[in-house]
Amino acid sequence: MEVGRLAIRTGAWPLKEYDNGRVVHTRIPHLRTPVDEYLVRQGRLAHLFAPERNQAEIARIQGEVDAYWAQVH
Repeated sequence: MEVGRLAIRTGAWPLKEYDNGRVVHTRIPHLRTPVDEYLVRQGRLAHLFAPERNQAEIARIQGEVDAYWAQVH
């Protein structure tokens, strides 16, 4: 459950619902946790952290998350 909560707190997984014919966000994380805190807990993404941290790719992912939320506001 903690990984799911991190996905939401980092903004990597937006919570949405369909309401009266439109999709709306049910929670907008204004103070987001850095996305790497979520990514590091995903075994499938271990290649981003070992054998060495791929800072460029992590920054790219963070940038995509930030860009998504910038267009939501």
